[in-house]
Amino acid sequence: KCSTPDQRDIIEYFRLFVDDAAAHGSNILLSAEAFDQPNLNITQLTSILVPQQYKIHVVVYYRRFYDWIHSYHNQVTKGKANREKGKQHATFVRWLTDDMLEEAMQSYSVATYNRFKEAPGIFNVSVVNMHEDPDNFNTNARFSCDHMDNAPHLCEIAKSDIVKPNNPSQNLDWKLFRNSIGIYHSIELSDSDTDKWEQIEVKFHKMTNIPQLCLSTEWKKKLLQISLESEKALTPESWYSSEEGLENLMLDFEEKINSKLCSIDIERILL
Repeated sequence: KCSTPDQRDIIEYFRLFVDDAAAHGSNILLSAEAFDQPNLNITQLTSILVPQQYKIHVVVYYRRFYDWIHSYHNQVTKGKANREKGKQHATFVRWLTDDMLEEAMQSYSVATYNRFKEAPGIFNVSVVNMHEDPDNFNTNARFSCDHMDNAPHLCEIAKSDIVKPNNPSQNLDWKLFRNSIGIYHSIELSDSDTDKWEQIEVKFHKMTNIPQLCLSTEWKKKLLQISLESEKALTPESWYSSEEGLENLMLDFEEKINSKLCSIDIERILL
């Protein structure tokens, strides 16, 4: 919903862009992370595209919930930790509460898929399963080859690209630890004291037997249940009933739940 002059200008520019593309018989490709936001005005978007005879095909990427929620925390916290230095930010295990889970799930693939599926004016909603051949998964190739009509040249270009991590997850242990030091100890160091911070960081990375916090049994069951239900909701039975599907999900979950999905216990280290 547009309420400011700048927002209205953007909508008007987009409307003119769509009119021009339609006049030239061109397809339109829109890509934005904000499409997963629950407050996205889908009706306003379709009201501009549908009158120009565009059939709107939405492509949703599916990542298993336990991996996604950990990445979601990483992304949100990484931005806050960079902006709000000297303020303590919660590790994943501390951050994961019922309220945070409810909020995050509004942006997850299942909720996004359902919003677009139910929206008037949407022609089709497809799901790209990121766990099919995960070691060689090529985001651009899957999209260009499977969901771009009449674009064989683009498909071949996408296939030729070297597969590399896109926006890889960042280990936040040191950043969260550094931001917590001043809360537990009266240390007088500013950001300009780079040499001293580097010395502390070297010692941090040399620590062994670092105390960990892992999720409670209740939370482990909750994450697994949501993950299983999501896989069944977004993938065909031929996938989730195969070895690569739910069986692989549970094995992968058991491997990560006591390692990747655990957090360092900052309080025990600093107290």
